[in-house]
Amino acid sequence: MRMIALFSSSTASACVAQSPGDPGAALLFANGHDGLSSREQVTIFQSLGLVVDSTGKGFLDTMCGQPAGATVAFSDWNHDGKTEVLILFGNSCTSGMAGSSAVLLIRSPKGGYSTNLGFPAGAVDTLPTRNLGYPDLLIGGPGFCFPVWRWNGREYDYLRQEPQSPDGCDHMNE
Repeated sequence: MRMIALFSSSTASACVAQSPGDPGAALLFANGHDGLSSREQVTIFQSLGLVVDSTGKGFLDTMCGQPAGATVAFSDWNHDGKTEVLILFGNSCTSGMAGSSAVLLIRSPKGGYSTNLGFPAGAVDTLPTRNLGYPDLLIGGPGFCFPVWRWNGREYDYLRQEPQSPDGCDHMNE
């Protein structure tokens, strides 16, 4: 399930039409960019389907024109010295009952980013279990049964459902 395509090292420069001083990218990465180039920041922001609102302090989605949130977190999940970028963004228009969507960007050995997740998610939590160096991810959302995704060596894939309350995943067996 991949809804958002960002860029690889070979396409990064071609995807950016605006100047590196893009106000949306500046707002999205106002709390830090952890080494992302201006071009990477602009490309990432443009891929999210958001625009800066009239106050210059928030975002609107481009589908419904409604206020949308966006948060960015940086972490080296696989301890390779390269930071992964997790973005939660959107609203109920873009992301349904989850209220936001998640995009995980993992730097490739060639320097570009591969896009993972790219679907509605209320939260993305790392689990203590790991595969090939990356943690398993619990994808939060509405309901009582959350999916767990696992790294397969190239990307994150669906692994299983995990109940969040007793009998939380019973409907999965019907």
